[in-house]
Amino acid sequence: MLFADITGSTALGERLDPERFREVMQSYGNAMREEIEAEGGTVEKFIGDAVMAAFGVPAAHEDDPERALRASLRMMRRLDELNRDLERVYDVSLQIRVGINTGEVLAATNPGPGDAMVTGDAVNAASRLQGVADPGAIFVSQRTADAVRGFSFEDRGLHELKGKRDRVRAVRLVEETGIGSRGVPGLSAPMVGRASELDLLRSILERVVQERRPHLVTVYGEAGVGKSRLTAEFLRWAESTDPPPTVLRGRCLPYGDGITYWPLAEILKGHAGILDSDPPELAVEKVRKTGRRQPSRTRWDSRTRRCPSLTPTRVRSATSSMPRGGRSSPHSGRAFPSSSSSRTSIGPTPCSWISSTSSRSTSRARSSSSVRRDLT
Repeated sequence: MLFADITGSTALGERLDPERFREVMQSYGNAMREEIEAEGGTVEKFIGDAVMAAFGVPAAHEDDPERALRASLRMMRRLDELNRDLERVYDVSLQIRVGINTGEVLAATNPGPGDAMVTGDAVNAASRLQGVADPGAIFVSQRTADAVRGFSFEDRGLHELKGKRDRVRAVRLVEETGIGSRGVPGLSAPMVGRASELDLLRSILERVVQERRPHLVTVYGEAGVGKSRLTAEFLRWAESTDPPPTVLRGRCLPYGDGITYWPLAEILKGHAGILDSDPPELAVEKVRKTGRRQPSRTRWDSRTRRCPSLTPTRVRSATSSMPRGGRSSPHSGRAFPSSSSSRTSIGPTPCSWISSTSSRSTSRARSSSSVRRDLT
């Protein structure tokens, strides 16, 4: 559950006439809804100047806590953009505080008009966390923080929440640090039963280095069979070779709109050192500098150097005749259902790809009127 509330809205209402105040609040509500839904969340309701959203209803996902945290960070960034427009048009700016909690609730998958979508103590706790958060801060329950990887937090101690018998520990969300690690931090175990697959990956990389031709490897299977572990073991071996390859990482998201090039964007941002706060002009310049630093060691570099002046359609045409290596996949061309996957580019002047795809489809809500769910 995610609650976001505007601080100082009462004073703001006194400054503006009703029509202008309504326009400000509509702009705020529309912007926050877009950011929440972009991460797969559902806006349950607007309560005055507060937003209540659920992640896990009507469809549950394995990464709902991460989605909620990313949505809150997006909301903060979007609010900065919105404030620039509000200051110019209305001479006002908004500030919000956010509370996020994970817990069991009773969820109505098909609520009627006026009916609550979710009810339970987890909902109340999220609202209370928002109430004790500092303006401009995101307070997260300990259970939510324990359920995610790839985020940094600041401990804010125990808090007495209204209606709660025991004090609740809260942490402040600082930032997203990147792709989280799998497994339990500090613990490791030997990989078992994947020697042939690991040998295959090693031989492909050796062929890439010798032939100077790109190869694509797709590792697919049910969730939990060890795709990420196989990739991690292979990369650990690859990075120990001399010279070590360049390793670039990107991921495909199972939600959101307009994210076709998301893996490429993540790879470029990480390799070029692009920050989310960089203006477009600076980001483009960083990409160009990175391209100029790459040595011309492959037969297709002469073509790719023309890409900055071409449209996406012409880039595809210009690169369609590039030499391609064999594709090591038992089912080449197989279409996979929409699911989360990660891509790692490996090889000198990256020319080999390993992509990891889960065949488990998104969980669907049952058709009954209500179902017990763990929500964030």
